Amino acid sequence: MKTTLATALVGCLLAGLLSSGGCVSKADYDKLMAMNRAAVAEKNQAIAAAQELRAENQRLTEELEAAQKTLEAKNNEIALLQAAKGDLQKKFDDLMAEYQKLTGRAPTPLPEIVLPPELDKQLRDLAAANPDIMEYLPKYGMVKLKSDLTFAKGSDQVAPNAKEALAKFVQIMGGTTGMTYNVYVAGHTDDIPILKPETKRMHPDNWYLSVHRAVAVEKELSASGMTPERIGAMGFGEYHPIVPNASGKKGNAVNRRVEIWIVPPDRFLTLPGTAMGEKAGS
Repeated sequence: MKTTLATALVGCLLAGLLSSGGCVSKADYDKLMAMNRAAVAEKNQAIAAAQELRAENQRLTEELEAAQKTLEAKNNEIALLQAAKGDLQKKFDDLMAEYQKLTGRAPTPLPEIVLPPELDKQLRDLAAANPDIMEYLPKYGMVKLKSDLTFAKGSDQVAPNAKEALAKFVQIMGGTTGMTYNVYVAGHTDDIPILKPETKRMHPDNWYLSVHRAVAVEKELSASGMTPERIGAMGFGEYHPIVPNASGKKGNAVNRRVEIWIVPPDRFLTLPGTAMGEKAGS
């Protein structure tokens, strides 16, 4: 606006002077012409600046439109993700409800095994004579060996006093009432991880240690005269504690144990008859 007014003013002055027939000094003329050139230059700059502004405005408008399209696409994507999240949440809630139903049920009691009175008395007497090594649970027909007295720490070598007790157990199981039963040997550990390199070479973790100890007891039973067909060996690692382990993987001695379950042939996990030496299919 300022440039246009300046140009118009210069033009009017020149036109007035020329039309009035007056004389204009060369200095005044040059001054007016300089003003005119400056006004024209400023006008051209203003036009160029206006063109740049229009171009910038067009660029910003296009960027805004592109951003709006991107935002719309993102909003659609968010809506789809929220819908998928809702579906997953419903499935999770349904599974959690089912899990709570299952975990809320009373635990399935262990099957009770009523052993013959004579066998039951012999096992009671055996446990009473070796209280530091074993415990007898008549309700389940199970003899429990205390690992800390049966094995050295991190070892699967049966201690001499435990070998003697196991030999007496085999004698009982070879008697008239005991010989009709089979046994499962189940090893358990606490949750203390195995760290010593020399121990890890033999027992990489608690799973191995529990199985190796169960097999070691099985070997002692076999060495004392119980036929291998009557014995099953398994390990449960640290995953079936009797009582809570101490925090920070500090374990609990009660959980370190080997259980010998006495089971009749019809509860032995094998084909009927094979546990008594009869070949399958015969």
